Amino acid sequence: MSTVNTQSNFQLVDFFIADYPPIGVNQVLYVRYTEDIMSATTLMEIQVTDSETGFLSELQGMENVFIRIADADNATEIGGDFVVYDIQDRRNVGGKSSAVLMLCRTDFLNNAGNKVSRRFGKGAGKKIHDIVRKEILEDLLGVTKERCVNFEPCVNTFSFVSPYWNPFTAIRWLASRAIPATKGSGKAATAGYAFYETRSGYNFVSYDSFSTKPSVIRMVIGHEGEELEEEDDKGILAIDRLTIESSVDLLAGLNLGSYSSNVMTLDLKNMRYQEYPFNINKYYQDVSLMNSNNTPDFFSGFENNRTYTRIMSKISDSALFTSGKYTQGFTKQLSQSSLREKLFYNKKVVVEFVSDYSLEIGEVVQLDIYKGTSDREQDYANSGKYVIGRIERTFKSSEDKMTTRATLYTDSDGAEEEETEL
Repeated sequence: MSTVNTQSNFQLVDFFIADYPPIGVNQVLYVRYTEDIMSATTLMEIQVTDSETGFLSELQGMENVFIRIADADNATEIGGDFVVYDIQDRRNVGGKSSAVLMLCRTDFLNNAGNKVSRRFGKGAGKKIHDIVRKEILEDLLGVTKERCVNFEPCVNTFSFVSPYWNPFTAIRWLASRAIPATKGSGKAATAGYAFYETRSGYNFVSYDSFSTKPSVIRMVIGHEGEELEEEDDKGILAIDRLTIESSVDLLAGLNLGSYSSNVMTLDLKNMRYQEYPFNINKYYQDVSLMNSNNTPDFFSGFENNRTYTRIMSKISDSALFTSGKYTQGFTKQLSQSSLREKLFYNKKVVVEFVSDYSLEIGEVVQLDIYKGTSDREQDYANSGKYVIGRIERTFKSSEDKMTTRATLYTDSDGAEEEETEL
């Protein structure tokens, strides 16, 4: 079944609920597709109506669904196999019934129903990215190799026992301890990985890697459309609306110990107590940032700070719980990982535009913001490279178009381009 509306940028290519009649585009009141870098899997939400077969009253949940949506040219598709995990807002008005179907990947349900107590990385330990991809996703959850699309190598090996965690919880725990191999080891190493799913599949990549990714598109707001030109074969996307929701959350950084912290460890095997103080000023310049490495002025307040905003304790028994080959100063990576994640979500910008189906979370965009003044002055501090952290695509039949709401993150302010002298 293929249903095309040539007057819209939305196309419902296929929509099947197992053992039920096909659903046409005229039965779809809205579709919402979501990718989120903070969520392990993609989600869909669909409101459908039925006045003939009455199948909506028979749905109970756990039905298998296959859905594909695409742009008007059928150039880019989104969707695949999902499961109905919830049915909301059932209505019957004038003999016409409707319901909202909440859809998730099978992996999402398998994770929720699986509490794991076993050792991963048996023996001398395995690279963290291999544990995540092979032992957890493929062997435990049954994810195909084709769905594991981007797994950045780690330098450290690990062996640990999962204390009745869900598989995704174990992955998140490992992600905070994973150190990218490209950064080397020791002082320069930066712990902290992101785990997320796009329409292409699962990704396990370091926060540092986003700083070296090229921009896939240039987003512009506050400029006249006719003044925009193609540059270096990069596409330009005009933004309809932009909101800077947060810039610097100093209080959150203080509570997380992102600026000044101390990790106290007790090794039960060797009966050894150690402390690992952390100060942002000794670390910040080595961080791979997306834009400017200019040190914020308020960091200077922690230079000679003799107190800590967070104290972390760690009791370890390497013979019983974790083992493996760690890089130098691995425990200190707990503080660095906290900072790295805090920096990544440091500035949050939400943009809205008529949908571009090709964009995925984890991609980097160039955001150019103009102040809208008569001289079209650019807002350099808030412009720069951003990572797409969340994409929410929504089709409403009443509006007959697919729109996108994208959440962008960056770890640093942009900087005004310096003019080069010829």
